[in-house]
Amino acid sequence: MSQYFDSFSKKVQELSTSVSQKAQEAQLDQKFKDLKTNLPLLANSTQRMLQEKLGQVTDISQLPDEYVQLEHRVETIKLIYENFLKVTKIYENESYDYPSNVKESVDEFSKLVGGKLHDLSKVTNREQAQNVLLSSPQMKEPKTLNYALSKVALTSSEHVEDESLANFLAKYSDSQTKIAQLRLQQDTMIQTKFNKAIKEKLEQDIETSTKARKLVEQKRLQYDVVRSNRLKNTKPEKQAALQVEESTHEEEFAKATDDAIIAMSKVVELADFSANLHELVAAQLAYHKSSAEILEELVNEV
Repeated sequence: MSQYFDSFSKKVQELSTSVSQKAQEAQLDQKFKDLKTNLPLLANSTQRMLQEKLGQVTDISQLPDEYVQLEHRVETIKLIYENFLKVTKIYENESYDYPSNVKESVDEFSKLVGGKLHDLSKVTNREQAQNVLLSSPQMKEPKTLNYALSKVALTSSEHVEDESLANFLAKYSDSQTKIAQLRLQQDTMIQTKFNKAIKEKLEQDIETSTKARKLVEQKRLQYDVVRSNRLKNTKPEKQAALQVEESTHEEEFAKATDDAIIAMSKVVELADFSANLHELVAAQLAYHKSSAEILEELVNEV
């Protein structure tokens, strides 16, 4: 009985494998037939596109005014997004304002400063700053202009004999550390609230509309090729078949155009750039306002 079931199971498996192979072969045959059918049309479409660019063909199907207007608006929106990102992507680089000519260490003491600037925002005088330097674990120092200023000020405070100047340098170092932290917070907000939002719009809605527009151009070329062939062919026996083919491509062209209009309309409807710009301005305002308050407090205290 066991041998019977084993033999039966083996035959079922062989049959399943055979059916799967035949199905794959059928799919490949169909793809080959489709390629064989579409290849001449693709070649003719490519030739037609080159002729249009060279001005050798003037009989070009026109797109609806709504389509043309939406296309212009989408291109404008895309251009604004891309140009802003070319600039605001700088906020994704932590060291964009870090002085390139600053040496990593002034002396042995400054090597210890790098990992302890975060804790200096809690100090109020030179003695507390020294305690931080002696007790805090080492951590990576962000490469920003304000951290560089904080570092050099704190290091300098250890080498001056004037106690008043030393305390001022320590407080200045503390202020620059706080401002550096605020700058990093600003950068994070711009990255998440502005850059990410703009990238998503470019990669999703605008990319979808771009693909839809490319399909429109493809279907328009195919339709114009078939239409041109029908007009050139005067044999009555071929006119009926050519008219059917032309009608099919005309419908595909019209459907692709309608789909692209819907996709582009969505881009325009969701393109509330003022809201994105508000996030950018808000992040910058919070940084500069808080930084000004810190510096004002330092000046008044001194």
